[in-house]
Amino acid sequence: MSAMYPQVIAHRGASGYLPENTLAALELAHEQGVDWIECDVVLTKDNVALVLHDVELDSVTDVAAKYPDRARADGRYYAIDFTLEEIRSLRSRVRLNQDLSDVLYEGRFPTPPEPQPLVSLVDWIEAMQRLNRTAGREVGICVELKGPVYHAKAGRDLPGKVAKILTKYGYNNTAARCLMMSFEPPVLQMMRREMDWQSPMLQLIGQPEWGESDYDYSRLLTPLGLEEVAQYATWIGTHLPQVITLEANQPPRSTGLVELAQNCGLRVASFTFQHEGLPAGNSLPALLDYAIGPLGLDMPICDFPDEGVAAVVRHRADSA
Repeated sequence: MSAMYPQVIAHRGASGYLPENTLAALELAHEQGVDWIECDVVLTKDNVALVLHDVELDSVTDVAAKYPDRARADGRYYAIDFTLEEIRSLRSRVRLNQDLSDVLYEGRFPTPPEPQPLVSLVDWIEAMQRLNRTAGREVGICVELKGPVYHAKAGRDLPGKVAKILTKYGYNNTAARCLMMSFEPPVLQMMRREMDWQSPMLQLIGQPEWGESDYDYSRLLTPLGLEEVAQYATWIGTHLPQVITLEANQPPRSTGLVELAQNCGLRVASFTFQHEGLPAGNSLPALLDYAIGPLGLDMPICDFPDEGVAAVVRHRADSA
């Protein structure tokens, strides 16, 4: 690991404290001292790049109350069916679980956060750049293309739209503090080959049951697959269990993937570091200390960014 790393990515902003992908979460993550802030992007009906994790709106907004007659046959409300003006009238809320029956993380927000509007990618970038100027430091932006294949089937070019915006704001060059991210290897490969995308790329590696992609992720966990990724990307972004084995009342153990990827010339980020869901006897600070210490992880992707920053401070103090 170089002297530049470890660094910390805030996952959808400071999403452990404030509703994800909102300007409030962005501002808090920046204030907490992270190195990078991640956001997700989909397209609206009027082809605006919108900061939103899902192609649907109902998991994180009050769309069902505002537009009860706009659901599709499956009962869901899709961002691509609404204009940006309509979406701006919605207010964010804490994420609901998969069947929308309850909040996903019970107790995460002991004080209900103030509802926030959803924002465009342009809004997000301009807010980020204002914060960087004020703070006098360059926090990087990580942009995940959500459902590029879904958008293509609807006749929309999500990668092209996002690339055009990022290029306008100075992020399409090899020195840019910008990571382009996707669960779809062919999409990132296409951007490199056909769109002359220059900034670093991070190849996300998911689990088949998530439905993020039809791609065979198991291939990306092999030396051959990782060597192929290294031809177009600088980073992989792994699901946490792909790099760390966690069991109740046992110390964390490496799966070997971090070392394997680094030996292929890749840096490794991993998601998601959060308090929820840890086996008995494990804690987030201890997990972070292991990940960026003995494991050698380059960047944890954190819902609670201040916890990641504190772990990096501890690590650097121990290494001094």
